[in-house]
Amino acid sequence: MEKVCFALNIDDDWPPVATESVWCSRSGDAYELLNAPFFIDGLAFGDKFTAKPDEVNGCIFEFEVVKESGHSLAWVINNEELDFTGWKQLLLEQGCSVEGLAAFRLHSIDVPAAVDAANINALVNRIEAAGFAMAFPVWRHEAEAP
Repeated sequence: MEKVCFALNIDDDWPPVATESVWCSRSGDAYELLNAPFFIDGLAFGDKFTAKPDEVNGCIFEFEVVKESGHSLAWVINNEELDFTGWKQLLLEQGCSVEGLAAFRLHSIDVPAAVDAANINALVNRIEAAGFAMAFPVWRHEAEAP
């Protein structure tokens, strides 16, 4: 296991950092993401991807997902400084993992493949309705049509 640095594209001052380091396992040019990122768009926990770190700074600028894990990734941005504690507990009860980055009032939610799509979609809709801003950089839990 190693920390892998990703260079981030900043647009309108977001994200508030230029790089993010995440835990990965590596075999040659192939990696497996071992935690839920806060700012890397397009990768979820367990995804396998290929990339070549930059020769100068060692950061990854481009990657290609070669095997999706089935996990989804959501970000909760608490711009209104609302209490997220109860929502976090509900997400944990669904089988999700939640990490926080207090400096930016941000939470990263890993939604494992086994989590029920209808339940998690209903829950994230309730979180949004409560006033939290949400982003879904990787969402694989589409509810099936009845």
